[in-house]
Amino acid sequence: MRLTTTANVLSLPIMLLAAAIQASFVPQIRLLGGGPDLIFLLVLAWSINADLDSSVVWAFVGGIMIDLLSAAPTGSSVMGLLFLVFATSGIGGQVYQIGFTILVGLVMIGTLVQQVTFMMVISLAGFRVSWLEDFSYIIAPTMLYNLVLIWPVYWFVRRLQRRLDRRSIKS
Repeated sequence: MRLTTTANVLSLPIMLLAAAIQASFVPQIRLLGGGPDLIFLLVLAWSINADLDSSVVWAFVGGIMIDLLSAAPTGSSVMGLLFLVFATSGIGGQVYQIGFTILVGLVMIGTLVQQVTFMMVISLAGFRVSWLEDFSYIIAPTMLYNLVLIWPVYWFVRRLQRRLDRRSIKS
């Protein structure tokens, strides 16, 4: 119980920092279109080795943070992240260890589902969405960025989770 509470409290500053970086710095490095989705990567990396309750908190906090710093309706990013968390939790219950192939698949399918869900929500909110153009200019490059950045993000999150695990054992 203590580990989950500490992890949930940590989600706020980590996601706030990631959302600020994503809203300010990431647009400056877009070479191909799209861009790395730091919130998505953190939520995915967290949910691979965490319980469902904690993962839902991370998805909700991250989604709200990024929506507050964008023009999108508040809550539009949360839906795709929650789909990601529930799918990852279901897969995690079926396999003993998440390996290279499964992680690559989670990033690619997760990016696609999260981005399409986001585009559906904002189109329902009245924003114009050009599906084919957005797929080639936003979703495909975002997948590539996410595939490269999942490794350092996963390493960081895994170290944080192990440190929290050790702390909870000592308490």
